[in-house]
Amino acid sequence: MRRFGVILVAVLVLLAAFSQLVLPGLMESRLSSLIQKELQAEAVEVELQSLPGVRLLAGQADRIDITADGAQLGDIRVEKLTLQGENVQADFSALDKRDGSAIRSAGRLELTGTITSQALQDMLEKKLDKVENLTASMDRDKLTASGQVKLIGRMADIHLEGRVLAKDGGLYFHMTQLDIKNAVFGQAVLGNFFGDILLFDMYNSPVRAEIDDVEQHDGYVVIRAVAGR
Repeated sequence: MRRFGVILVAVLVLLAAFSQLVLPGLMESRLSSLIQKELQAEAVEVELQSLPGVRLLAGQADRIDITADGAQLGDIRVEKLTLQGENVQADFSALDKRDGSAIRSAGRLELTGTITSQALQDMLEKKLDKVENLTASMDRDKLTASGQVKLIGRMADIHLEGRVLAKDGGLYFHMTQLDIKNAVFGQAVLGNFFGDILLFDMYNSPVRAEIDDVEQHDGYVVIRAVAGR
């Protein structure tokens, strides 16, 4: 009986050590691979904390810290994306869904992303039909871009201005001015001719959160979204 008790204690110690020292690392590696594939990210780092560690198997974590570099969110490339959460109930198998079910609940959840002016320039080149040689710069007030567009067989100079803003659960590029000029038509100021351009929709993503703040800086913009408060 004494020998059985010793063996039982040893097994329990091994299970406890596995759940605290080995299991989190295995879960972190698996989650990192899933996120990297889903977001087409260049690199992903994941840190999970839970006591006891076996709770991670049920998707329960005391703390989650995720960092993704070069992640694709909707139609925009995000230079750095971070997700920090506390008291999280997650479904790690739902990272490919678009119904917010990857995070079922959280005591606190904060998502931040940094988008460069180069990423916005690349997005505009793809979204604006027949626009070429676009170059963009950004300051705290606006993004300014210039290039060429083909109109009725002729090349015209194009100049546009706009800002990144949040509305209706999504992040948009809002065009405030659009000028087109060529030798035939002269100059036309078309205002927000192209309308708002959706960058990504938080309501159509694995993690459901509300965009809380958009800060535009020289050369980049920082997005902050929160949930569970």
